[in-house]
Amino acid sequence: MLDAVKSFKANRDLLKKRKLKSKGDVYGSEVKTQLNLKKSTPLDMLRIRRKIAQGKRKEKNATFLAIFIMISMGIVIYYLFF
Repeated sequence: MLDAVKSFKANRDLLKKRKLKSKGDVYGSEVKTQLNLKKSTPLDMLRIRRKIAQGKRKEKNATFLAIFIMISMGIVIYYLFF
């Protein structure tokens, strides 16, 4: 029974440690974190825009191709069975 009492007391002490003690612990500090980002040149920005546009074109073409294949397979299956 003594071991159970010790275990209960130890668990209660652990629970007390988890409680937040102040407003700062709950809401965090008021200091805003500032990011130090690399400055991009206009040439870098143009390169990034072109890369994004090229990726969008590839994705759009792949989507249209997938839709076309699905529609054509649906038509083929329809004429095969009906």
